[in-house]
Amino acid sequence: MPRFSLVVATYGRTDELRVLLHSLVRQNYPDYELIVVDQNRDDRIAVLLSEFANRVPYRHIVSPPGASRARNAGFMQARGEIVAFPDDDCWYTDGLLANVDQWFRTHEKYDILAVGAIDEEGIASGNRWIQSSCDLRPINIFRTTFCSSLFLRNTPVAREAAFDETIGPGAGTSFGCGDETDFILQLMELGFRGRFDRTWSIGHPRRDMLSSQIVQERAVSYGRGMGRVLRKHSLYSLWLMLAAYDLARAVLVTLRGKIAAAGLCFAHCRGILGGFTAGQPRVMKLGQELNT
Repeated sequence: MPRFSLVVATYGRTDELRVLLHSLVRQNYPDYELIVVDQNRDDRIAVLLSEFANRVPYRHIVSPPGASRARNAGFMQARGEIVAFPDDDCWYTDGLLANVDQWFRTHEKYDILAVGAIDEEGIASGNRWIQSSCDLRPINIFRTTFCSSLFLRNTPVAREAAFDETIGPGAGTSFGCGDETDFILQLMELGFRGRFDRTWSIGHPRRDMLSSQIVQERAVSYGRGMGRVLRKHSLYSLWLMLAAYDLARAVLVTLRGKIAAAGLCFAHCRGILGGFTAGQPRVMKLGQELNT
């Protein structure tokens, strides 16, 4: 059994996946397996992986479209003691696996570790709401963690959780999200303790190149996913806190003349309301038949 199983859902993004593969080669850490879950049966992915056959221990499997579905398929085949779900466009900073390995050996009371993130210039990104290392709670899960920075102990109890395919990407929305937060909440409800640690980071690209229309769509979709997760886990007071925060932030940035930023805050809040009032999503458990 390898120490780590890295489950990567991809949809033909070979250039980004190549960056991740090179970062794994630089780890100088052999005790892992890479499970690449191809959502499109793309021959280019197979060709790219063959280039790293002697340097990266990998398995290449195929799944129907949908990142949540692909992660579930990879999770079912993960043999490692620790499972991670890096995005196909992220990269692991040098020495990350060895450091995370040591962290789990010395922090036996924790089952989940979420690390920080840096962009191409080494600037912290994606976790701005937590200023220092801390235990994971629902409020900071909604504001900071995402799947590419997640590590968890692979136990039978962990496999009672699964990425909810009705919430995540490929669930019928242009930018589905929220399945990662829901997954962590499921683990915590099963008794897992989590920690956010800024000591190490994964690399994740900035999204500055996106058009304003796409940014608006992402804000609404993100809010919708968060709203559905809040409703599913009956976190009603947290919904009010997040909605109030977004509205307050929109007012403040409007006073500063940042109309575009205010629009994003209102879009996110509108999405939270829409997701919160939507129907109860269905959870796909590991071991059940995957939808096609």
